[in-house]
Amino acid sequence: MDEQVWKILLVDDNDILHTAIETAAKNIYINNKKLLPLHATNAQEAKSLLKEHPDIAVIFIDISMQTPKSGLELVSYIRQELHNELIRIILVASSDAPMPPEKIIEQYDINDYKEYDEISDRKLFNVIRTAIKQYSQFREIKESRDAIYKKMTTNEVTQLPNRVKLSEKLDTVGNKSLILINIDDFSLINDHKGFEYGDKVLRAFADFLVKKYAQQMDVFHLQSDIFALLCYEKDTRVVDRCIRDIKESIQKEIFVLDNGEKLRLTASLGVVLNEDGNIIQKAEFALKEARLYGKNNATLYSDNLNIVRTIHANSLWSERIRNAFEEGRILSYFQPIYHLQKKKTTKYEALVRLEHKGKIYTPAQFLDAALYSGQIFEIFKLMFHNVCKVAQNSDKDFTINVSEYDIKDPDFSRFITATLKECKIHPSRITFEVLEHTSISHDKNIQKLLNKLHDDGFKIAIDDFGAHCSNFAQLNNLKIDFIKIDGSFVKHITEDINCKIVTSTIIDFAHKKDIPVIAEFVSSKEIFDTVKEMGADYIQGYYIAEPKPELVVSPFEEDNKDSH
Repeated sequence: MDEQVWKILLVDDNDILHTAIETAAKNIYINNKKLLPLHATNAQEAKSLLKEHPDIAVIFIDISMQTPKSGLELVSYIRQELHNELIRIILVASSDAPMPPEKIIEQYDINDYKEYDEISDRKLFNVIRTAIKQYSQFREIKESRDAIYKKMTTNEVTQLPNRVKLSEKLDTVGNKSLILINIDDFSLINDHKGFEYGDKVLRAFADFLVKKYAQQMDVFHLQSDIFALLCYEKDTRVVDRCIRDIKESIQKEIFVLDNGEKLRLTASLGVVLNEDGNIIQKAEFALKEARLYGKNNATLYSDNLNIVRTIHANSLWSERIRNAFEEGRILSYFQPIYHLQKKKTTKYEALVRLEHKGKIYTPAQFLDAALYSGQIFEIFKLMFHNVCKVAQNSDKDFTINVSEYDIKDPDFSRFITATLKECKIHPSRITFEVLEHTSISHDKNIQKLLNKLHDDGFKIAIDDFGAHCSNFAQLNNLKIDFIKIDGSFVKHITEDINCKIVTSTIIDFAHKKDIPVIAEFVSSKEIFDTVKEMGADYIQGYYIAEPKPELVVSPFEEDNKDSH
């Protein structure tokens, strides 16, 4: 772009316009810049000059020239084919114009209309000055808009196009293939070396992708450590070979940072082949699936991916949970917990159920969806309120499951206090069974909250002990009243020696800490006798009684009375 002059294109098949403006231009300066007239005698020459000089500010066009409408056709070319909205178009016409001026102004995107006899030095100055001022203002607006657009569509660290730009590309017609690339363990790089170092890694990775694949595919940096390659190749076999090459090339590459430091990286890939519609989301599903199986994996999207089925199930159950809340179909069931020494039920565990189309569902079907949709605390509140209401008319104690998500909710403590006050229940009658989605042994805030609950009079039990995140370290950090052995050990205790060893170890350790043990999933006399002999303090399971919507006397207790 020539910033020293204002370029004006004159399109006329005779000398009148050329001579008049050429003469006037010598004496015109606008914002300390002179005019540079460019000349064309027909539309074809004008088109060539427009392509050669995209910064032409003003164009004067004779309407008629070789044909009565050749000037008007050139106007359409500028606006509709070149999409040039900046250039100021001034039509010049004689008395033989192809249509009245008002029709031309109405139908064509022009900025001014002049008769030949209006072209004079004095009038030309005002016409040109006004046109160039408009052009300058519109160009500033466009440049500002372009700068904002570039910022919106460019990753700040790598200067690659970002997710917004990728979405624009995917809006075009036709199937495409998308490869998402996630640098493995990038968060560890940031944590260990800092964000500035992480940015150096991202720039080195971006340079690698551009140099290696930019000629075949569009390269994007979507966010943090996730990049994308957009491929227009229709042959999926070619893309499939390319995917293998990408994974292997990343693994083999020695990345050189801009400070000269070298490192190796691996990446996980999520791939969508030759599809349209929700391509980014599908690729993200594939990437999540790939990461489930460790580092340096690639997964091709299909509707049968485990993660896709999980998301669909969560979406389905989230809606069912919402409807169940509205219609009162979130239910509280109660299962007896039998005290071996006292030989009777001393408390009940409250268990949530959901009724849908006449069928009762356990949390195994809908608890993940409740977590996914942010409804898990609402379920806890309903259950806790129901437990306190039932406890008003019973002399038994009650246990209720509570997750870390419930405990962390800002409304947790206020709700507990208000409900106890409403129902006039003493905290000592309630035991919170801590469910673990992640380990609480390292979360000081959760430990503090649980210990405060204990100090307030509630009892604390560790549920599913021995499985998932549970570990013995928790016994040193928490004020625990009960340990409930994970049912996966108890239900196989008569047939699996390892289950028996784990159960025995937990019981022995808990008793050394003076903590009573509850064995759940006791479904037969054989299991009952085994855990009783091993020293369990409480028994819970279908051998004692199955969960019911009301407090029931265990048939086991009735049978024992009869036997005595």
